[in-house]
Amino acid sequence: MRVSAVTFAALRSFGSVWIAVLGLYLIAGLISPAMFSLAQVVNILQVASFLGVIAAGQTIVILTGGIDLSQAGLVTLTNILATGLIASLPDNVPFALAVTILVSLAIGFLNGLLVAWVGITPLIATLGSNAILFGAALVYTGGAPSGGTPPSFQYWGNGMLLGLPIPVLFWALVTILLLVLTRRTVWGRQLYATGANPRAAAMMGVPVSPVVISAYMLSALMAALGGLMLTAYIGSPSLGIGNQFMLTSVAAVVVGGAALSGGAGSVLATVGGAIFITELSSLTNIMRVSTGTQFVVQGVLILVSVVAYRALSGVRSGSPT
Repeated sequence: MRVSAVTFAALRSFGSVWIAVLGLYLIAGLISPAMFSLAQVVNILQVASFLGVIAAGQTIVILTGGIDLSQAGLVTLTNILATGLIASLPDNVPFALAVTILVSLAIGFLNGLLVAWVGITPLIATLGSNAILFGAALVYTGGAPSGGTPPSFQYWGNGMLLGLPIPVLFWALVTILLLVLTRRTVWGRQLYATGANPRAAAMMGVPVSPVVISAYMLSALMAALGGLMLTAYIGSPSLGIGNQFMLTSVAAVVVGGAALSGGAGSVLATVGGAIFITELSSLTNIMRVSTGTQFVVQGVLILVSVVAYRALSGVRSGSPT
């Protein structure tokens, strides 16, 4: 119907995820008026920034029609490596950063090879990588992580600049760079083409395998950067630090309207998805909902988002009459 088509066009132009963000924020504010304070808004953005950077990388992989479940293990390994190598000494920070970034790129490259050249399903390939990464963190620490970070490094996770937390500003910078990369470059067009129809893309001369490999490398890099930000925020090692991102990074992308089949989505919409997931977590904490129930809510949210995306896609492709 014409009304449905107009409604879809309005949602698409404004961004339905941002309507959901505003609606959930108002609901949370009515339950807890403290949510309306500027300090709480800043706090939500700061917490969302860690998920946002990681989910930005997840967006790139999902645009190819894949998925990266190794991000959780990579965040944990990044935290363990960084704190162990830094050992609370400022002079060790550059070396630790270089090592963690190189390790992340190598892991992303291997994930891409498994998917693009070996032909393993992305879900299986990255889930296996995640188990290996978590196991590597356990072996490295012997189950008892040690190390730490100096105040100069923690500043990048807790400091303020221009009235905003530094992680939020870093998140904004990453989002802008990825927006330009995906929307204004040849590689970005190849990325969308690969996700929409890899066979057709290959026939048009798109180097599908290199594009897929580069997507997994970028996803791994974003996971490492998010892990470093989180490490700077908490200042200590933790073997469970990455577990929360296995589901939430995917949820943020899907809530943002990306298609799990690939070829549709936006890094900017994922920003809204990350904020929404963070708001939802904050609301469930206010309501004293158990951790198990929070996982159930997140899973239901992914399913509902996928169904809603398909419904709205049907309206878009249907007749306007």
